[in-house]
Amino acid sequence: MEVGTLRSVKDGYCALCYAKAKDKCAKCKRPYCSAACQEKDWRLGHKGDCGLADLPACVTVPSPPAQMLRESVERPVFAEPAWRKLLEGTDTGAPVGPPRGLRNLGNTCYMNAVLQGLYHTAPVLLAACREHRSSAGAAAGTGSTPSRGSSGGNAWGLMDANHRSPCGAVGGCFHCDMDAMASTCLEPRPSWEEGKEVQLTIGDRVRLHSLGAKELNGQEGVIEGPMPSDLSAEDARIGVRLTSRKVAVRPSNLIFCCRSAAGPSEMVRWLPKLGEFNFGTQEDAHEFLRSLLRLVEDEELRTHAEALRRAGPSGEAGVPAPNADLTAAPSRLFGGLLVSQCTCTNRECASSSFSFESFLDLSLDITEATDSVEDALRLYTAPERLDKKNGWKCEKCDQVVRARKQLTIYAAPSLLVLNLKRFRYGGYQNKVTRPVSFDASLNLRPFLWRHSAAEADAGKPVLYELRAVVVHLDKAGFSHFGHYIAYVRRRASEGTSGNTTKWYVLDDSTVHEVPEAEVLSQQAYLLLYARAAPAGGEGASGAAAAAAAAASGGRRGSGTDVAAAAEAA
Repeated sequence: MEVGTLRSVKDGYCALCYAKAKDKCAKCKRPYCSAACQEKDWRLGHKGDCGLADLPACVTVPSPPAQMLRESVERPVFAEPAWRKLLEGTDTGAPVGPPRGLRNLGNTCYMNAVLQGLYHTAPVLLAACREHRSSAGAAAGTGSTPSRGSSGGNAWGLMDANHRSPCGAVGGCFHCDMDAMASTCLEPRPSWEEGKEVQLTIGDRVRLHSLGAKELNGQEGVIEGPMPSDLSAEDARIGVRLTSRKVAVRPSNLIFCCRSAAGPSEMVRWLPKLGEFNFGTQEDAHEFLRSLLRLVEDEELRTHAEALRRAGPSGEAGVPAPNADLTAAPSRLFGGLLVSQCTCTNRECASSSFSFESFLDLSLDITEATDSVEDALRLYTAPERLDKKNGWKCEKCDQVVRARKQLTIYAAPSLLVLNLKRFRYGGYQNKVTRPVSFDASLNLRPFLWRHSAAEADAGKPVLYELRAVVVHLDKAGFSHFGHYIAYVRRRASEGTSGNTTKWYVLDDSTVHEVPEAEVLSQQAYLLLYARAAPAGGEGASGAAAAAAAAASGGRRGSGTDVAAAAEAA
């Protein structure tokens, strides 16, 4: 058993692929089926553990520092009852029906891809923005249901410093604009259309039905026109572009799916405040995602501080706790905790020390040995040796010694973002184009710290389902320019036969349904996963239960509470 994990080595079977072993490592007698497996295992971390497998495993881990525990926050941004209410009131499953594209406003493909990924992976984050907009707007006297799409400012420019947002904030509110963007640009059916007859326009996505050519029934396409002046006329026909051809059909043979693509102008106005982003230039999708989550967190903390000052007495009680960020929406959703263990290799000592680090995403190296995401995660959590000039000061031995260091996931997040490091510094053709396979589901169990050898659920998988993939398209391996697209997971509309899971490629405003095999063959840059519903959970309620289980111990929890949360799924 490898220290701190559930990756086990069985006698007579290859340590890498579990085929029948034919050879062994000359030093530690680790079994392998071939030289290729032995070399790959060496590159994936065995070189840092060879000869050290007999070190005693530490079965008890001290709790993280108090300031890293969410339950230690005295004045949380989202208290547990409020957060659970938000989770229960949000459909956290994959959205239903075809998605809606986003217009490219000028090299904004990186923004469009990330926004699509968040919309399909983190509906609770957008629900928090909507909750802020409605509740803060009511408190500010601007109305509990402010009109959407009413963000102020100059088109493509800075936010008007005197603009008052629907929530009452002067100078603009990112939460309000995120909600307006999602409501007017991403939601396939804007709320103002509910209960009303849909007026079809060029660019709308539709589905064909009740046609004499039965092979066309059920196919989806985009209205290209021309649009007849009188849709009720007997000879009225509407041009629809399908995947392979264009057809002209009667309006009565069309079912409205979603509106045509719109531009996320609300987000463009915030580029100067998101970091070193400039409108019209090509930017990195991963950096944009990080900056967006940081801005959401900063604004929540600022709003929380203002609420405390208004409601509480002066002094310490009216100031947010130093670790209040643990209870903000980004940390509750994407936050996880890593633990680093250093062990003295002196068999008579074998003492360990532990340090903890929080994360919102994991950046994984791509090497000659990483053929899959699981390989990349194994490399990320692989042990390493500390010796020679890089020795470790053992407090028990009171001297610098050789040590074994390993990083593992201590607490798993509700939403997992994996960044495959495809860009390297220096030169022009510095993009890593090596294929890295991934599946529609991921078991994070082998990469989690095993908190106790006596845990009843120690063998249960911790499953995540793939919700979105962000891909960077390039030419000849150049990384300083290219194009971003997103693949997103949706649920089939009611009444649709066949597979209930649908995948779509979103290339800015262009939307096409694609088979899952095409998604899984991409050179992924960002992989966005959501914790799968526990056994017995179904639909939105089951997904919400999984999110609630992860949220209870997600970013930073204590001792056995974190262990239970990490195995709740």
